[in-house]
This record gives sequence, structure tokens and C-alpha cells, in this order.
Amino acid sequence: MENQKRKWHNTGYGNQKKSKQFSMECGMTGFLCTCNFREKDCIREAYRILEEYDDEIKQSENTEKNKIENLQESEKTNDNDDKDDDDDDDGNEDITDALNKEIKELNAQANKSPKTKRFQYIDTGAKNIIFISSTVPNTLELGLKIIKDLDETKKQRSRFILRLIPVQVICRANMNEIKLKASALCEKYFSQEPKTFSIVFNRHCNNTIQRNDIIETLAAVISEKNPGNKAHLKNPDIALVVEIIKGFCLLSIAPEYYKYKKYNLLELCNVTTEKKSQDEAEIKIPDELTQEPEDTSSKAQ
Repeated sequence: MENQKRKWHNTGYGNQKKSKQFSMECGMTGFLCTCNFREKDCIREAYRILEEYDDEIKQSENTEKNKIENLQESEKTNDNDDKDDDDDDDGNEDITDALNKEIKELNAQANKSPKTKRFQYIDTGAKNIIFISSTVPNTLELGLKIIKDLDETKKQRSRFILRLIPVQVICRANMNEIKLKASALCEKYFSQEPKTFSIVFNRHCNNTIQRNDIIETLAAVISEKNPGNKAHLKNPDIALVVEIIKGFCLLSIAPEYYKYKKYNLLELCNVTTEKKSQDEAEIKIPDELTQEPEDTSSKAQ
């Protein structure tokens, strides 16, 4: 009896490409999101919410820009009526050039690196800590738009994101670098009128940076900007949020941090309270998903 060779069927699992994960780098800006074990859902939700609100900002800016352009065009109407045929030919050439330029821009947009995408998930290496890098010019503006809208409307937009913190600076997690970057960041917010402030410190996968060192150093930095700046533990005008993740430090300016429930999207919508209205009761969220998991993080206010 002839020996039959066993045939192995290629299921294709070995050929599946793993999605490339990008690492955190100094100089990035974006949004820090915390979740409770549902990281993939949190990432998808973050993309959706950030893109939706950023589109609203851009639409508003474009509307204002179009008004100005229309006004300028109306002022040139009489001059355009006096142009001769040669000018019309030049106008046609201008249109062609504009179309070619737009095509090139679209091609460049399609071929650009994921690192330059408007929003891009970055692997932090810390459990339940999600970072979305961003190329938007003002992460604080976008973050506050989301926070204030949820606070005003009480309309639940998320199920898996807990806190959403706009991050303005990422640097190496050493005291000299943190002090330097924090000083530059605080110049804009603490050097003019006196402000009350607090320092919020969280630490993940890092045992070298100590809470007391951060508090003392950054409190001194803020006080140097304006002697009228005073620490306030319960309801400061601005919180300086310091998130240490492995070898990186993420710095965030968070106005009215405690008024807006520490930027917790679920708590802003009151979904964890018994006062939740019947109209909002369609989506039921387990209590364990509305609270952040226990961590070794330390907090200073």
C-alpha cells in the first residue's frame, strides 16, 4: 500500500498582516483616553467622536471664510466685467492650474504616512490607557468643545471612553525636561491674570518620577509666572495634568477640570446617577464600565 502524503491546508492565518502600531514620540500632541478593558471599542469611539466634532469646527471656519471670500468677489465684479478675451483665456488657464493643484493635494493626502493622519492611535504600552495623536492645530479647543457640549446637552456620546484629556506636550519623563516644557506651556495660561491652579499627577508603568517632586517643581514654575497664582484644591481655574507613561510625560492644560467631572465623558452626562432620564435609558452601561480601574497612579490636587 502506497504511503499517502498528508496534505496540509493553508488556512491563511500565518499570512495575515498585523496592523502596524506606532509608538509615542516627543513632540506629539493629541488626546489621552482612559477606558475599562474595552480598548478596541474605546479606540473606535475616540475616532468617531474626535472626527465628528473636528468636522463641526472646520465647517464653522469654512462658513466664515466663504462669507469673506464672497464679499471680496462682489467688490471685484465690476472689474471682471471689463476684462477682454485675452483675460478670459488667462482665467481658463488659472482654472486648469487650480484643478491640477487640487488633484496633487488629494494624491498627497491619500499617500501620506499614518503618522501625519488627523487622528492616529498610538500604542502606550499601558493597560486601559489609549493615546490618539492628532495634527489638529489646537487640541485644547477641540477637547473643550466636546466636554462643554456634553455638559450642556447631557446627551451621551460614548460608552467606552471614560476620561478624554487634550494633550499639548509630550516629552521625556525626567525632571529637567518636564520643568522646561511645563514652563513654556504655562507661559500662555498663567503669566497674565492671576489664576487658581492644581496639579493632577498620574503615573503608569513608571517608578522613577515621584509625585512630590512633580508637585513642588511645577507649583514653583506656575508661581514664577505670576505671584498672584494660588493653589486651589477643590475648584481651580486651571488644572495642570501630568500623566507619566513609561518613559514619557504628557502635559495638559485643563480649564475647570473639577467642574467638568475631571473630563469624564460618562459622568458629564450623568449616566452613573439614579437621576438618569427615561429618554436616555436606551443604552445600559454596567457600573464597572463607568469607573476607572485601579492603578498605581498617584494624584495630587
